[in-house]
Amino acid sequence: MQRIGLIGTGAIAAIHLDGWRRMPGIELVGYYDVRSEAAERAAQRYGGQVFATLDDLFAAVDVVDVCTPGTAHKENVLAAAAAGKAIICEKPLARHLADAVEMVETCERSGAPLFPAQVVRFFPMYKQVKAQIDAGAIGAPGVYRSARSGSFPRPGRDFSAPHYADFNLSGGVVLDVAVHDIDFARWCCGEVERVFARGLTFSGKEFQDHALILLRFTSGAIGHIEVSWSHPRTTFRTRVEVAGDSGLIEWDSLDRPPLVYELYDDAHGFRRTGSSPTADEDEPYYAELAHFIDVLEGRAKPIVTARDGLEAVRVALAAIESMRTGKVIAMKDFGG
Repeated sequence: MQRIGLIGTGAIAAIHLDGWRRMPGIELVGYYDVRSEAAERAAQRYGGQVFATLDDLFAAVDVVDVCTPGTAHKENVLAAAAAGKAIICEKPLARHLADAVEMVETCERSGAPLFPAQVVRFFPMYKQVKAQIDAGAIGAPGVYRSARSGSFPRPGRDFSAPHYADFNLSGGVVLDVAVHDIDFARWCCGEVERVFARGLTFSGKEFQDHALILLRFTSGAIGHIEVSWSHPRTTFRTRVEVAGDSGLIEWDSLDRPPLVYELYDDAHGFRRTGSSPTADEDEPYYAELAHFIDVLEGRAKPIVTARDGLEAVRVALAAIESMRTGKVIAMKDFGG
């Protein structure tokens, strides 16, 4: 039985909690949040208790799930590592590269497991893309293309909208959104050699952030990632395509999935999704958290490592630097 405690009880925490409460072999112990009223709401909805301090939470749990904004990840991860806890940390691993490096190196030295929640690796369609590449179905990947496009998280629906609108806090659409696709691109194509990007991040239009990112991989493959907070509010699209020297595989969310359903959530309103509501293992956030528990208990090797989370942040920040300077950024020279 793994005892789970959450730090931060905002929107992403609700998604994690939906998974934790359904997972066998898990005890959802409780919550710490600087906004105690938010922690109280989580306790009322999901059970467990509210802890007044981090030390109190650490004393009661085995696994710490960090669901705070990225700017607060470092302090909470370091505190959990010092307490000897296994740690799950939402993406991006940190807002700044030096913080991400310190988090990863501290956990490695202390032996505290650190799992970055790069959930795209756990979406069934993306897992199938990776599986086909690994099976040699398309040959050696040569061109990677992906898109992740929606509207800006708006006030009234998401209390975190001011956080996203402040580039110094969120890193804009590149660090908050493209970090998903950068991680998946690395999983498919290997290490990134250089980055070039263009976008609206520094245009002063924070509610219409949009970016195009070009990657050159050390393998010689090239990548093109499009991310956006400029689409209509009713539209959210993801797409991935990988072309190899003997084939191509692609998926687009605009193609209707096999099963579409809509469920009502008191806290967040209607949620629309396209995976089976009867198969927990197909729900990516559940699958991600269950995988981390399997790793902790010796049943699996990690699909994604702390170093993967660090590299996703590093490439995303290199893309931001490319937008800022107008230059190609060589990864060997970026961030040491």
